[in-house]
Amino acid sequence: MVLTNIIERLQKIEQQNIEKVSIGYILVAYFFHSLQFTTYKYAHFTILTQALYFRSLFTLIILFFGQYKYDFYPKDKVKLMFYSQFFVALGASLLFYGIYFITTSEAAVINSTNAIWSQIISLIVNKEPITKSRMINTFICIIGIVLIMNPKLSQKNDMQRIIACLSVLLCSVLQAYGFIKLKQIGKEIRPTIITSYFHLAVILVMGVQHQYVTTFEYFDNYFLYILAYALFSLSGHLLQFRAQALVSFDKICNYPFSLMIYQIFFDYFLFGKILPIQGFLGGGLVVFGIFKQLQDDKKIR
Repeated sequence: MVLTNIIERLQKIEQQNIEKVSIGYILVAYFFHSLQFTTYKYAHFTILTQALYFRSLFTLIILFFGQYKYDFYPKDKVKLMFYSQFFVALGASLLFYGIYFITTSEAAVINSTNAIWSQIISLIVNKEPITKSRMINTFICIIGIVLIMNPKLSQKNDMQRIIACLSVLLCSVLQAYGFIKLKQIGKEIRPTIITSYFHLAVILVMGVQHQYVTTFEYFDNYFLYILAYALFSLSGHLLQFRAQALVSFDKICNYPFSLMIYQIFFDYFLFGKILPIQGFLGGGLVVFGIFKQLQDDKKIR
């Protein structure tokens, strides 16, 4: 009841200034995502599939109380919703695998490149040519990612680090594709429904993966961490999916950088970690490449 009233009030505000509201949604959403990444890292979960499975299970239970009165199967939208959220869920599993081996701020920098990949995927889907400028900007981002990886291969865990960075990179590509499909759903679909489909997809993906792990993890306050993890995840996804349904991706693709800022802050004050010189240089190149591409896109329009 409370959740329903909040959503109805927000919908009235949306009608007044849809673009500014969407930007506000995405900024707050990334703050909650930052909190869920930090909770995941702080809790030291060692079995990713189990943690994500329980997070989604808890989230679906919470969502049920705000969603059960509404149509869970919108006409002609079910297949598209599950299809889009399957790619987002698959990307999420790769993202959290990467976070296990690298800092959350490094993962946030790499994951912000979904602004580049979404544009490239859109061009490929629409059978439009990829410009020379776009290729150069993408190459700049890739150089930045390589600097963040810092592949010296001189230490024992270097290969794990490289695989983790590549996992986060693949996550950004998969989720960019999922977000493009999400836009086709339309803004009339409630964010609680889209979020429910996301977590159903996560449960499916994690359930399949966990049968190969066959190990159960438990420690003190395990389910308390899972509950916090679920609440932060739920808040972030409700706002993020709503923002992406309201406006085109180019209107809000600048703002994943807020997640990077949040994560650098949390990494420093909670874990005492800061990006190394290579990380700052790589992050700078990634930011430069993405903003340069956004400026080029504005000139074309």
